[in-house]
Amino acid sequence: MVVAYLAFNAVLYAVLGLWCALAPGTTSTFVGLAPVGAAGASEWLAVYGGMQLGFAAWFGLAAARPAHRASGLAFAALVYGGIVALRTTAVARVGFEALGNARFAYGLELGLLAAALVLLARRR
Repeated sequence: MVVAYLAFNAVLYAVLGLWCALAPGTTSTFVGLAPVGAAGASEWLAVYGGMQLGFAAWFGLAAARPAHRASGLAFAALVYGGIVALRTTAVARVGFEALGNARFAYGLELGLLAAALVLLARRR
């Protein structure tokens, strides 16, 4: 289960990172952001594209190497914990409907957080 979870995250972030890199206008519009000028486009490419490709590499490494699996799960729990905490804050501030397409991501993020926590608990 742990390898499948980490591999799923690797593929998910590889796809998202490539999507952000290859179609920045489409992806930024999809999540409700509009890069302003060249600086905004550069930031979108670096943060959304580059960081997600880095996450993909880390999750892939953690899936492939048993010594990194616990760290991979801990990383996932921390990342998704932060995302879910602040996405929940956004829901409290603006309402669920105002999230737009991020509503779909919210459900996925909640599920991936829960899975990471369960898998971590089972390792102990």
